Amino acid sequence: MKRKSFPNMKSAVMAWAIPTKIFIVCKKQVDFKTEEYLVEKNIKIVRVPSGQDLEMKKEGQRKWNDETIYTGIDLDLKVDDMIIFECTSGSKFRIMNKTNFNDFGFIQYDLTSTFL
Repeated sequence: MKRKSFPNMKSAVMAWAIPTKIFIVCKKQVDFKTEEYLVEKNIKIVRVPSGQDLEMKKEGQRKWNDETIYTGIDLDLKVDDMIIFECTSGSKFRIMNKTNFNDFGFIQYDLTSTFL
């Protein structure tokens, strides 16, 4: 028996969401230089930290903070975009992976903190 439609999970996922202000870091070329500017967006998200502590690996590399956010399908970010949460004092997060659950009514983004 074939399933004709997927259950829309947006209402269940968004029941956990909180209103959040984010800034999307955009880039443009001006006089042969790349300039960054911020685009403000008010959205509802579920923000889930990875639970790992910031530490140095034995190899001397920094272990990055990872997070996952769940949003409605109205926020369309791409892999490698950078965002700033209003509550993080300017820390940038890079989109590392986008899992599109459009059929279920939400999108999952995997983020990692970045200082570039």
